[in-house]
Amino acid sequence: MSNEKRKKRSFISDLKSEGRVNNEFLNVVSDLTIEELIAVKLEMSARMLKGKLYNFPLWYSMPNICRDAMLKFVSRCCKTKTDMASTLGIPYNSFIEIYKDYDIE
Repeated sequence: MSNEKRKKRSFISDLKSEGRVNNEFLNVVSDLTIEELIAVKLEMSARMLKGKLYNFPLWYSMPNICRDAMLKFVSRCCKTKTDMASTLGIPYNSFIEIYKDYDIE
């Protein structure tokens, strides 16, 4: 099914329907910067591992984590691949290669 025919659902709507987020949580998140959100997530991960995030390639993994998040966002908010590429600010040909690599549904 093409992207134009498929009904898009918001990522937030999906999380709400799963009961993973609510409006209060979203209000708190909206007050934080993306850097603060990443720092909070890293701190929570460190707590779960008792402060030992050793041997996790955090520095080298972060660009991939951010790109994955951006692709999840554009795949939900844009109707066409052209729109996705434009939203990300990259040439369409480059986007198509990335799209294939990430196997976005």
